[in-house]
Amino acid sequence: MPDIMDSGFKAISILYRKSHIWLNEGCAQYALTAAQALVISIVCDFGVLTQDGITKRLGLDKSVVAKTVLKLEETGYLIRTKNTKDKRTYDIQPTDKAWAVYPSVKKEVDICFQRMTETMTTKEQTDFKRLLLMAAKSTI
Repeated sequence: MPDIMDSGFKAISILYRKSHIWLNEGCAQYALTAAQALVISIVCDFGVLTQDGITKRLGLDKSVVAKTVLKLEETGYLIRTKNTKDKRTYDIQPTDKAWAVYPSVKKEVDICFQRMTETMTTKEQTDFKRLLLMAAKSTI
């Protein structure tokens, strides 16, 4: 019987599932899901993004981003305004409430990364992160 870790794709799937479980657990204290925390993080990283920009940067489905942004707007984390150049597009901006939770969300993401790389040396962690970023960039 083949080992579950004989495939890079299986490993990525496991890391994705586990990191979302950990991030859901870590962000529950802020009443945020992992998906909501990631949207807050990316919007705060950039200051202003369109919904399409969030979709592209996170590699999520458009409908998932639209629902997540709407929920975050309803709970006071994000503001949606019409884009001045394209009235069919919304600009998404963080509120003070999002900025207040942003450092904690970033910390929870860092904790997840530490959990998945705890058996690696510092150099291996750095190389792993570099390779993950390279792979992610090639897919966007």
